[in-house]
Amino acid sequence: MARSEGSGRPGEGSGARPDRRAVRSDSEIGEHRPSALDRALANSRNIAVFGPLPGLDRDLLTVRLRSVAAQVPRLRLDPFAPDGVWARRTDTLAVEDLATPASPRDLPDTPGGHLGVIATHVRHQDPVPLRVAVCDDHLVVDHSHGLGDGRLAPALQAVLLDSAPPAVHAALAHDAPAGSVRRALADQILRHPRRLAEVRRLRADNARTDIVAEPADIDPRQVRTVSATMPPDGVAALRERVSATDGASDASATVAMWVSALRRAGVASDDVVQVLVDCRRYLRRDDAGMGNLAIALPIRMPAPVTAASVRQRVRSATESAWPLAVLGVNATKARLHRGTPDPGADTAAAVRTSSRIRLSVSDIGRIPLYDGVLPGLSGPLPQLGAGIDPDGPEALTLLVSEVGGARTLSATFHADVLAPAAVHAALVDMCRDPVAALEGSGS
Repeated sequence: MARSEGSGRPGEGSGARPDRRAVRSDSEIGEHRPSALDRALANSRNIAVFGPLPGLDRDLLTVRLRSVAAQVPRLRLDPFAPDGVWARRTDTLAVEDLATPASPRDLPDTPGGHLGVIATHVRHQDPVPLRVAVCDDHLVVDHSHGLGDGRLAPALQAVLLDSAPPAVHAALAHDAPAGSVRRALADQILRHPRRLAEVRRLRADNARTDIVAEPADIDPRQVRTVSATMPPDGVAALRERVSATDGASDASATVAMWVSALRRAGVASDDVVQVLVDCRRYLRRDDAGMGNLAIALPIRMPAPVTAASVRQRVRSATESAWPLAVLGVNATKARLHRGTPDPGADTAAAVRTSSRIRLSVSDIGRIPLYDGVLPGLSGPLPQLGAGIDPDGPEALTLLVSEVGGARTLSATFHADVLAPAAVHAALVDMCRDPVAALEGSGS
């Protein structure tokens, strides 16, 4: 449940505009060393869609993209090399023009729904290390998860739209230094051995008890994103209701509402919910940077799942060293399997082995990075829809973001496993009457 970086007006305290900066040669840019976790995530995709924004200029966006890529080495890397060595891309970066996808016939048209349609359409394109595109009047960033976690795409979009404060430009160009996780582990755990016992207890208390299903092959190419937008008045009413609920928060309310809405839509989910935690909070100040530093922490949510109970359980986990330990374990496992998976592996059949859906929730809250593009817009408020590859056939990932007072909920899943109509019904349930959805949770 990480929060985004602070806001600011474009150009404050900066020199030249980002699209006018001189392009530096490769020799002037420090070498980028992908972490073991970067390599392990290379074939997973992050897709972010922002819009509608009338009048997007592909030529200007291309100039800005090339300028920022000259400052940010990771944007020009190819993580698909079979030997695990990430070479520099030699092709010319350009903003693509993607055809507008047709509205799906199986789901009704609802506010914010087009974001999910575009994300699904983009996912059907061949995977590339980094794709920046204009689709209809939306700006798309589609990138290998190996290049970075969920912070990368919104930061890049804000820079391309000239809406990012100077700090975002600097953050994009700053990678987490090698050894940053090891130093944090030493600070947080090795110097406090008693915390290991707490990590073991939390891990045991939140372990899943799998209910195994008959194995079934699933076509991983049938991944779909469905989205819906909660209007500003609904967001305001929900926030007022949350503030009056002892022990609740916006993010914990999201989890409780989502579990309840899915149940009403007929979707049975596991009682362990994976909550996104940005582990930058545990690093030394100078060690935080771009890269893969967020993990999905499995937290058991026993019934009744209320906003207060979710917050209490998430706080107990995040205030411990458990998330950092998970990040360290993941990095260690990835280091033991250094080879990068074959880029074609995502077309192979996946196997479903559990009868319960595994939920992953990331409520990133208000994103001020886009504030610079909001004034003066007379049409619909642009929103961010995003989808991260589900980590298995039974996974259902929800990402929630707030722009301009409205909130967009994007759910990504395997359409061979979950009925899109059921996922859509749960999203609409939350967006049409969020206060009722919150009050109905936990019952």
